Amino acid sequence: MDQCGRYRQIRLCKMSEKLLVLLVGQSNMAGRGYAGPDDLIPLPRVEYIRPDFKWVPAIEPITKDRSFIGTFDADGKKIVSSDPFETVLPNVRQKVCGVGLGRTFGKLLAKDNPDRTVGLIPAAVGGTGIAAWLPGGVDDWDGTNFPYDFAIQKAKEAQKNGKIVAILWHQGETDAAKQTPDYKQKLKTVVENFRRDLGDDTIPFFAGYLASFYNPDIMDHAAIVDDAITELTEEIPGFYSVETKDLNHRGDNLHFDTESLHTLGERYYSVYEKAVKG
Repeated sequence: MDQCGRYRQIRLCKMSEKLLVLLVGQSNMAGRGYAGPDDLIPLPRVEYIRPDFKWVPAIEPITKDRSFIGTFDADGKKIVSSDPFETVLPNVRQKVCGVGLGRTFGKLLAKDNPDRTVGLIPAAVGGTGIAAWLPGGVDDWDGTNFPYDFAIQKAKEAQKNGKIVAILWHQGETDAAKQTPDYKQKLKTVVENFRRDLGDDTIPFFAGYLASFYNPDIMDHAAIVDDAITELTEEIPGFYSVETKDLNHRGDNLHFDTESLHTLGERYYSVYEKAVKG
């Protein structure tokens, strides 16, 4: 069954069009998992669009949101890597960009649609609060980066080659740490803006809950984020939640490990599949 469609109903489209999936949020959507051999080989009919708008095979990392490798030199300046990714063994330091959940989602979507190509649109940016995902919102770590605006630009370019069938969202760690009382209203606005600016008010939107492994002393406002997701699932048509309980971090109590990201990609797809099939 072709899945170029709306939530709870399937709508026909040209077989030559890609099935597009927009990946947005912060670092746990961008992906910080360590790469294994399977993450570094092409998948049949799964591509992603680069920042220069070229389509290439979906080999990790598909989201290159940060070049900062997480350390400083003796003068306190950030050390920037020309290669934002490396395959890692447990005893080798991980650079910032890594394995995410989107590629697993894309693999499953392609498997269920053997005559179609899946096009991933990676636009997540690590460390971004929800304010950065409003029109004109700025990345707190890079004043030249406007995450929402760039995501729309990239998605519209991708739409020349296909139809967006899902928006995958994982965000909220930044807001859980600093408290954003109006998080729910902002998230609702994010959903409305994406649908409006991408020209389809029926695009299904999938939001993952925050992980259960965060230090409560740091993420002491996590309930604001999770409650917003739960409530919007009931209030917004085509808004779906994805469970993150029992998943593991990569050793930093912040980012999902590779196995958990693969599992999370499967969970997003399971919810998506139920949504489009009704």
